Amino acid sequence: MENLTGIILAGGKSQRMGTDKGLLLLKGKPFVTHIYEALKPIVGDNIVLVSSNADYDALGYNRIEDMIADKGPVGGLYTALKQSKTKFNLVLSVDVPLVSTELLQWLVAKHEDSFMVTQVQVQDKASPLIAVYDRSIRILLGEHLAGNQLKLRDVIAEVNHQTLEVPSKWSKQVQNINTEEDYKKIR
Repeated sequence: MENLTGIILAGGKSQRMGTDKGLLLLKGKPFVTHIYEALKPIVGDNIVLVSSNADYDALGYNRIEDMIADKGPVGGLYTALKQSKTKFNLVLSVDVPLVSTELLQWLVAKHEDSFMVTQVQVQDKASPLIAVYDRSIRILLGEHLAGNQLKLRDVIAEVNHQTLEVPSKWSKQVQNINTEEDYKKIR
């Protein structure tokens, strides 16, 4: 899908981890680099990183700051989709460093244009931050921001969306690395 932008959301406070998760190292590379490299074969260099942390600039990625600070994934996604020039956007949070190009290609291939969002899930846990978003959802995100309604799941519930069960061979790739404990397990 050439009409596709890659978006990495790295604006979180990382309170449980105590440090910016995207800059944690896995096999000698920051989490954000693993995610960037998984996206690149699909979207080329059309990747936007949403973060207010200037430390990311050393990596040379296209970084933009949240238009409205401290509004979580809803704010970060709103910012990214306002900047995006493509109808479809492959969105990932910075805390999924195990994600592979194969899983992302599968997700993009399964996305149907009639859906505003296609997210993945493992067992009963949906992952709205491993998903394809139609750029037009930014209007609804803006309305939620205006009302300070910051649950991304609530936004998704209001639109035509699909949730795909991740094949078991890839299920480990969607785990969020949020705590020291999670981080130790993957190292």
